[in-house]
Amino acid sequence: MSSKLVKKLLKQTNIQSEDNEVEYHSYNESKKRRITPRTKETTRKITREEAIHGHIQSILRLDNLVHDHTSTLAQKSFTRRSSDLKQQSKKAARLKKSGVGISNSRTSSSSFSQRQQEPTFNKEKDKRKKEEEYYSDIARALKKAKKKSKR
Repeated sequence: MSSKLVKKLLKQTNIQSEDNEVEYHSYNESKKRRITPRTKETTRKITREEAIHGHIQSILRLDNLVHDHTSTLAQKSFTRRSSDLKQQSKKAARLKKSGVGISNSRTSSSSFSQRQQEPTFNKEKDKRKKEEEYYSDIARALKKAKKKSKR
């Protein structure tokens, strides 16, 4: 939690409490009241420092609860995106360091013409590759079954 937020909350508690003593209903006391029989006195007088301390503790408790219940997916997404940004910045730094800039020119000195040609996706090759994997899996399964039957 930022120090500015804590200072702001302390300022709010100072404005709300005009005296040194404030009637304050503490969280633990309300819990006790649920378990034990009710008493006539439900509030107690506490000092200003105790009220501020209780207020800060409740804020910290809320902050911890929010932190505990944040999604791990969100954290993974954040780390993934930050690593992607790091990779992009490294790539840009490498291009800058090599002296080859990306430009809009059609000359042979552009960075695109100096790159090696990347193969494009081919449906037929992909289909053949999947068939090979399928048949190799079947062959492995038959081989395993044959070994088991020999035992």
